Amino acid sequence: MNRLRWKWIFITLSLAAVVGAVTFRFFPEYVGLVWLFFYIIPSNSFIPFPHEPAIIYYGKLYGPMLTTLTALVPTIIACYIDYEVLTPAFDRTRLGKIRHTRVYRKTLYYFSKAPFFTNAFAALSPVPFYPVRILSISSGYPAYKYTLAVLLGRLPRYFILAYGGAALNVPNGVILLFFIGILISIAIQRWRKPATASPEMAFVLEPAEDAKPVRNFWATKQ
Repeated sequence: MNRLRWKWIFITLSLAAVVGAVTFRFFPEYVGLVWLFFYIIPSNSFIPFPHEPAIIYYGKLYGPMLTTLTALVPTIIACYIDYEVLTPAFDRTRLGKIRHTRVYRKTLYYFSKAPFFTNAFAALSPVPFYPVRILSISSGYPAYKYTLAVLLGRLPRYFILAYGGAALNVPNGVILLFFIGILISIAIQRWRKPATASPEMAFVLEPAEDAKPVRNFWATKQ
């Protein structure tokens, strides 16, 4: 556990809480940005809350620039929380076994060709981001590089979504349906029969013959 990192997270959240309290008291017209700030943290972490509807909604209320800037700091916090929570999970629980599988090692091989670009592209594009997040954290990719790449991807993504919400004046009902649709899609993916039941997936997920610990893949590349 990185105590300095947790201390930074605690201080940042404390300052955000103070700013939020002041906003509630003296600037009630900006309270929505406080809600957005604290919502962005779980929606950019391993908790499957979609951030897109929130960005579209608040972009309509506060404009793309203010909405985007508000979402950046909690995105950084979410990245570091992911590292502090998931790294011990991969090191001390059965999740770590995935590092020894054929599919993981093959994917890591290609990921290592351009890890920064891959993280930034996945953060920007509509493709699911969690596979890249898991690969980065489980392989020990430096947290600051991961965070910077995510920011570079999320910045234009946030702005485009917020701008779309403002320019198109998307009805709240449509945004709500969009939010519900994403949640249903996530639930279906979580509850459907695992693909690992097939013989093909059983093969690629079996331990590689030369399986060795990949706790910090990037340290071995230096």
